[in-house]
Amino acid sequence: MANLILLFLLSITQVLGDIWLSKAMKQFGEVNLVNFESWMPLIIYLLTNFWIWLGVIFLMLSLGLYLTVISKLDLSYVLSIHSSTYLLNALFAWLILDETISNMRFFGTLIITIGVFIVGLSKSLYEDRQHDNFNLLFMGLFLRFYMSKTWFAIAIIALADSTGDLCLARGMKQIGEVNFKSLNGLFEQIGKVIINPLIIVGVVCQTIAFLSFISVLSWADVSFVRPATALTYICSILGAKFWLKEKVSLGRFIGIIFIVIGLIVNR
Repeated sequence: MANLILLFLLSITQVLGDIWLSKAMKQFGEVNLVNFESWMPLIIYLLTNFWIWLGVIFLMLSLGLYLTVISKLDLSYVLSIHSSTYLLNALFAWLILDETISNMRFFGTLIITIGVFIVGLSKSLYEDRQHDNFNLLFMGLFLRFYMSKTWFAIAIIALADSTGDLCLARGMKQIGEVNFKSLNGLFEQIGKVIINPLIIVGVVCQTIAFLSFISVLSWADVSFVRPATALTYICSILGAKFWLKEKVSLGRFIGIIFIVIGLIVNR
């Protein structure tokens, strides 16, 4: 029961953090990172805006909960439950931000959610795949990357976020399960987290993903952007296969297909 409560809080804090950041960036207007003169107003805005700070606080809570649950549970299981945030994002964006959620976007989000759920829960029927098989899946996405700055930014978010996820998961497995029973033991674990090289790299990668994410929110709807970042899960699975040398199960491969279809449908 305690783990389910943690997973629920993880999802809610993630979604609310996204919503408050989206609200803030819509008020600021479109970010042009190529124009260096616009950087100072953006930095001042990020440091002084109430909604930015509220969003960051919720995302920091979400990060703390995430580190806690991946120290206790399998990453694949956590990711599967976390897939509920895509539907929650669409719901909250509609209720709070008054975004228009088209039937096609909702359908694409639902497909992505199913795909992530399948990827997370699949643990059997392992098989090897060649690079060409995965490349065929991404052809539709690559066409979008070339045609859209939004998809290019999402690709950066996915690569940085998935690298961060892999580093954080591996680092927390080295440190061990978070223990709230002993205050001294908890502080000792926090010290190990702070100095662990993999945790540091993971945080840096996720900071890059975060800055890219808030930039995209200045011109695109969160109900589109957050489901599109499900590309992160594909990158994570490929990273686990080629970097961590894990095998990709048939079920996870099917889940990836669902995610790709959802990404192509989502608009």
